[in-house]
Amino acid sequence: MTLSRLKQDIFWFRISRMHDCIVCGNKTLSKVIELGFHPIADTFLKKEQVFKPQKLYPLNCLLCRQCGHLQNEYVVPPEERYVENEYSYTASNSKISCAHWQEYCDTVSQYINLSPQDHVIEFGSNDGILLEYFTKKGAKATGIDPSPSMAKLAAKRGVYTVNSFLGKTALSVALKRGGKAKLICGNNVFNHIFNLNESVAAASQALRPDGYFVFESPYLKDTIENYLFDMIYHEHISYFSIKSADYLFKKHGLYITNIEHNKYHGGCIRVYAQKDLALYNKKLVTDYIKAEQASKLFSLETYKKFMAKIAKDKFATLNQIYALKKQGKKIAAIGAATKGNTLMNYYKLDSNTIDFVTDSSPQKIGKYTPGSYLPILHDRKLASEKVDVGLIISWNIGRFLAEKIKKINKNIRLIVPGEKKLL
Repeated sequence: MTLSRLKQDIFWFRISRMHDCIVCGNKTLSKVIELGFHPIADTFLKKEQVFKPQKLYPLNCLLCRQCGHLQNEYVVPPEERYVENEYSYTASNSKISCAHWQEYCDTVSQYINLSPQDHVIEFGSNDGILLEYFTKKGAKATGIDPSPSMAKLAAKRGVYTVNSFLGKTALSVALKRGGKAKLICGNNVFNHIFNLNESVAAASQALRPDGYFVFESPYLKDTIENYLFDMIYHEHISYFSIKSADYLFKKHGLYITNIEHNKYHGGCIRVYAQKDLALYNKKLVTDYIKAEQASKLFSLETYKKFMAKIAKDKFATLNQIYALKKQGKKIAAIGAATKGNTLMNYYKLDSNTIDFVTDSSPQKIGKYTPGSYLPILHDRKLASEKVDVGLIISWNIGRFLAEKIKKINKNIRLIVPGEKKLL
């Protein structure tokens, strides 16, 4: 019996089902995405956890017919997502990510006219890499992050971290340390927050009159248009459009002044908001919302096509993998990413089809993937284990990974899910 067969227990534990939109409170929600049962995607397992039953939760999304917000139907408590299990994702996990955070620091600092000794607060500050860049510009930096392991990594960088979730209590600690903030930012974490209205209200009160709230998050329009279904997982409670973000900010006296669109994580929006209504960039916001409406982002039919396409890609990729296994090929998944766990669990990939997963992160090597229970080995094993085929599941750094892997094993052939040819 394979290890994956031992793990079929489904546990319902402290999970909440959403009935109202967490942005506008509207009750007219339509279920538009259903991906089956999944574990918490960023919970990489230690060896001693492997033979314990793992909780599985429905991974579905609801579309608000009023403000256009897309959100998960079921919400797992944040303590389970970030505290009870050792959080494994590090913001400084590659040269690509480090370059992105350096660009972020430079661009945001220039836009908000950041001065030395200005206070910068980052929530979901992770291992402190971004705040370290801000301190090099002379800013006072305070992180807020619930993960004890990430707070320890940040401390090694010299970044002070309030080990907590974003809220009034954590912000009061930050304000005592550095005063009201010129910048409060959250990156790929604003979409993790359940109590959005309370968090935005608290952040607004912690800003200076000339301060900015900035968040960067995967853009819903990119996720749907490019069929990036693996950006959906339990940690991502929200999937933001500009329509829903604008609605949320206006409720709390914040107004969007700028929007930047980049290709990070397959397509992100970086949204700047300020308290001064006179700075509201109504034309820019309107242009984005018109583009969202033109792409039918808020249409139920769009999501029917989305589900049909990802199912078609799933079967095409599985047929390709099955044919290779029939030939006796050894297959490894490359990149132990959170998004990769959504893909592998939706595709039902496990040790019957994939031999192991590789990564270069010390926080992940030696652990096991949630749901699929595959061991995570160092990328070097692609050569020593004589792997024939690599399934790239960290597609956002696919080109970088392909070049890296070919240097390790020049004979390996690569599959990118949804593609028809081996690379």
